[in-house]
Parts: sequence; structure tokens; C-alpha cells
Amino acid sequence: MKSNTTHKGQVLGKQVQLWIDLFFCLVLLPVMIYLLPIERWLESNTLFVVLLVGWLYAVYFVNRVFTVPSLFRDRKHMMWALLVVLAMIAITWLLSRYKMEYPFHHHRPRFERMGDVPRRPMSAAKFRLHQQAVWFLFVIVMTFSSAMGLLRELYRQRARQQELEVAKNKAELSLYKAQIDPHFLFNTLNTLYSMVVTQSPKTEDAFMQFIDITRYIYNNANQDSVPIDSEAQYLQQYIDLQRNRLNASTTINYSYRNDESLPSATMPPMILITFVENALKYGVSTSEASIINIKLELKDGTLTLATSNPVRIKPKDNSTSGIGIENCRRRLDLVYGRNYSLDINNKNNQFNVLLKINLNHSKS
Repeated sequence: MKSNTTHKGQVLGKQVQLWIDLFFCLVLLPVMIYLLPIERWLESNTLFVVLLVGWLYAVYFVNRVFTVPSLFRDRKHMMWALLVVLAMIAITWLLSRYKMEYPFHHHRPRFERMGDVPRRPMSAAKFRLHQQAVWFLFVIVMTFSSAMGLLRELYRQRARQQELEVAKNKAELSLYKAQIDPHFLFNTLNTLYSMVVTQSPKTEDAFMQFIDITRYIYNNANQDSVPIDSEAQYLQQYIDLQRNRLNASTTINYSYRNDESLPSATMPPMILITFVENALKYGVSTSEASIINIKLELKDGTLTLATSNPVRIKPKDNSTSGIGIENCRRRLDLVYGRNYSLDINNKNNQFNVLLKINLNHSKS
């Protein structure tokens, strides 16, 4: 979910950086160089032009890849970065001090061969223009590469923060699962114990149901997601097991429907069991009739769980914000973000839960 989004973002970021590098190297820098009298420079100073162009490309990549990222690390890397910047300035200064020579284009003696072209040094005015051109290109390259380096570093830190958040979320999910599972096992073992004590004829079947449920927990507790149908079957097994301890005055209505709008729909395992547990825990009575309704439905990409039960046993804590429900809220927040809604109310001695999860969208 979010880890996949983070990976896609990293790939996209690298592609964008590659396109920016290509744009600078193939379009922007050649255009800036072309604005200078590059043809006249090449006529008699080819080596200098080659060195200058190569140096500008080197400055761009060294500054973007090494210098700027080093400024965000420890003091040692910062010192190396400053030394590199000083070295680049020094080399650029040396290039700017180069005095190009220009050939005579007019009034050449007839006896001189075509290759023996007299040369004259640059004038002071042209020398200043030459220096300004070199420094102008250097400043432009440094500015652009620094901006790209900062952008890359900010993106890298953001990606790292997202990775840390994903790791933290996984750790929290594991913690919440560890808190929920012992609670379920305790209630189930208590039910089996009461059946053994009363010598219920359903004890053997109940133990087989308990083994199936335990196998499901063991196989899926560490999974990020399971098929919706598997989770629905798990709820059915749990309800069938709990029916063994209930008397005739308690009726449980459970239904599950799937319109197959999302054939490969999945969800985190054991995220719904808390609401079912609460309905069966607080909605039964040995003296009063109770009807507990549990409905699970997947329709048009939306998973809906609706439970309702009379409050026959008063919870010690606030029934809308107990440990189990708070854990479920947190898990839902971590996995689905804004793509779910949870409405819990206790009106007229009737406890109602309505959970809707939009499975068409990942966390946002």
C-alpha cells in the first residue's frame, strides 16, 4: 500500500532527475555556450574551449552529486565540500586568466604561407570580456547544479522519512495484533473451559473449531493482507464457536455477501474480530432475550461491517473507545488513512457499529 506508493515515488523521482540532467547537458548549457563567440575561440584556441566545456560539465555533476549532499551530512563532509568549492573556484580563476590569441585576418604579406598566420594577443577590453564570460558560465552552472542538488537532497530526505514511517507503521501494526490476539484466545479458552465443566455434548466439535481458528491466526497473523472471503469465513468460525456457550434466549444473525466487484480484494487479517467480540460479549444474557445482528458485505468496492446488539452487560470502560476498538481505529488509520469511516453509537440501550472501507483506493 503505502510502501508501494513510496517505491513508485522513488522511481519517478529518479526519472525526473535524469530528464533534468539531460535537459541541462544537451540543451541549456550548449545554448549558453553558443551565445559566446565560440567560433572565433575555436579558430585559434581549440584546446582551451574543450577544457572549458569539459570543466563546466564536471562542475555541474560534482556540485550536484557530491558538494551539495555533503553539506547535509557531518562536519567532516562539510569541510570536504567547502574544499571542493574552493578548488573549483581556483581552477575557474586559472581558466579565466588564459589569454587567447587572435590571428590577423587582413593585410597578410603575400609571401606568408596560409598556415603561417601571424597572431596578436588579446586586448585589455577583450580580456575582461573573456573573464566575464568564463565566470558567467561558472556561476550559472553552480547555481543550477546547486538548485538540482538541493531538490535531490530534499527528495531523498522525504523518501527516507516515508520509509521510516512505513517501518514504524509496520511495527505498530504488529504491536496491535499482539495485543488483540491474546484477548481473543483468552475469551475462547474461557468458553471451552465452561463447556468442559458443564460436560456439553458439543465440546469435541468446539475444540475442532478452536483448532481451525488457531490455525488461521497462526498462518495469517504476520500477513499484511488476506482475501476478504477468508476473513469472512474466520468470522463465521468464531461465531459458530461462540454459539456453543450461548443459551436459547440469544440469537445470532450473521450474513456475508460479496458481489465480486473486486475479485482480488484483500484486507488486514483479524481487524474485524474486535467488533464481533464486543457484540457477543456485551449483547448476551442468561435471563433476557437477545438478538445480535452481524452483517458483512462487499459491494461496488466498499466493504461494510454492521453490527447491532442490545447492551445486556455494562462494559467497565467506555464501550466506544475501549482498548480493542482503539487498536482497531489505529490499524485502520495506518492501513486505509481517509478511505474508511467508523460510526459507533450506544442509543436506547442498543449498541451499533457501522464500518465502511473503500477498497478501490490505497491510503491517502
